[in-house]
Amino acid sequence: MITNRKDILLGILTADCAPIIVLGKKYFGIIHAGWKGLINGIIENTIMKFNSLGETENHLNVFVGPHLSMDSFEVKKDFVDNIKKKIKNYDNFIESKRQKKIFNFSGLIESKLIDLKITNYDISKENTYTNPEKFFSHRYCYVNKIKNCGRQISLVGIKNN
Repeated sequence: MITNRKDILLGILTADCAPIIVLGKKYFGIIHAGWKGLINGIIENTIMKFNSLGETENHLNVFVGPHLSMDSFEVKKDFVDNIKKKIKNYDNFIESKRQKKIFNFSGLIESKLIDLKITNYDISKENTYTNPEKFFSHRYCYVNKIKNCGRQISLVGIKNN
């Protein structure tokens, strides 16, 4: 979602996916980035839309909120196969740890921002899975057989002068 309206807030709900806020000179937006959206170009498509609205990369500020971090993002072979098809240097983001495959979600987000020439960005180091007292985590709820998992809300707006 992207807008330049000062009378509304944009918001998304997440529970392991990455909330990504993009602020330009005139426009602002918010992205709900799960791994599928990430490998299918949600960040690139959003930045292209900002460009089409006259915003340039050097004027964009990107903030990535709490999400599932690498230590908690264990994946299976089918996941790795999906990543292989979409990401040319996929092996930079898949690591073997204790005979398991781990996905570097934050690393792929950062790589995409760098490829897009975005220099003003901040990526949260907060892991939704390992901080159940602070954040909701779909994976934490699934692993611990918790039926009702909440969601974080991320909001962005521009103050009316």
